[in-house]
Amino acid sequence: MATITSSFQSMHKHQPLKAKEEQHHHHDHTHAHHHGNSLSDQFLLKLSFGITFLVMIVEIVAGMYANSLALISDGIHMFTHAFALFLSLGALIIRTKKANAQKSFGYYRAEVLAAFVNGLIIAVSVVWIVYESIERLITPEAILSETTLMVAIVGLVVNIITGVVLYKADRENINIKSAFLHMLTDALSSVAIIIGAVIIYYTDFFLLDALLALFISMVILKWAWGLIHDSLHILLEGSPLDTTEIYTRLLQAFPFIASVYDMHCWEISHNYYCFSAHIKVHPFAHESHNDLLQKISSFLEKEFAIAHVTVQLEHEKASFKRVF
Repeated sequence: MATITSSFQSMHKHQPLKAKEEQHHHHDHTHAHHHGNSLSDQFLLKLSFGITFLVMIVEIVAGMYANSLALISDGIHMFTHAFALFLSLGALIIRTKKANAQKSFGYYRAEVLAAFVNGLIIAVSVVWIVYESIERLITPEAILSETTLMVAIVGLVVNIITGVVLYKADRENINIKSAFLHMLTDALSSVAIIIGAVIIYYTDFFLLDALLALFISMVILKWAWGLIHDSLHILLEGSPLDTTEIYTRLLQAFPFIASVYDMHCWEISHNYYCFSAHIKVHPFAHESHNDLLQKISSFLEKEFAIAHVTVQLEHEKASFKRVF
């Protein structure tokens, strides 16, 4: 039985292993995984953070002045948005740190951790909004609808600008995605507040302010749950791919494979998939271990975008029947 470790990286050719390395089964690999333009994403996040933080202050102060719970709720959501951008920016900076003996995969998981913390913070903010909304429903209070309307319009414009900025970043990255989702929910809540302010202006139906705050909180909670679920799945080493499909496709693609077991697939960060398995090879497979390994690695990289492959090859014992 021979143990062979392979690392096949996207956009890089797999270099042949030296005979000496194959004998000792020890291989050193450099992982250069690219997750979009980090410097560009950092600039876009900084710009978004600056705009969002400024509008957050305006919304909270104006909400207190106008006595609008919906506007204050949107300001708090804007705060979580600003904090999310801050965490996302920090994660982008941290992930550029090189891997070391203690952090062999580097700091890519910082992005996922930031997304998870963002989700928790959003969920906690929902509790406060719901509590205040229920109090307002029990005891309605008048609000300054004109002030609420003007500030909500400003908030919507800023959300649109922030959305355009973040649209240029790597939105498939769960870290950037968390910031982008914040922006979308902010924009939705701003639209709801604008409509509500117009209705309150003409009808004095002040209960609508609390109802809008409840609506905003439910939208926020939905996005927060999705963010917590996705990030927690990665942190708990959940498989980003269907391992049953990988198993089936490997057997279909390579007749020399007898079986695959002890198979694991996990995600370090966005689009950074890892795979390990024991593979039994039929006795009739006469190609070198390195050739077999390279075929398997190339297949997994091409078909499933798996960047890091570790495989232990085992030769299945040939069975002979006695002939009389």
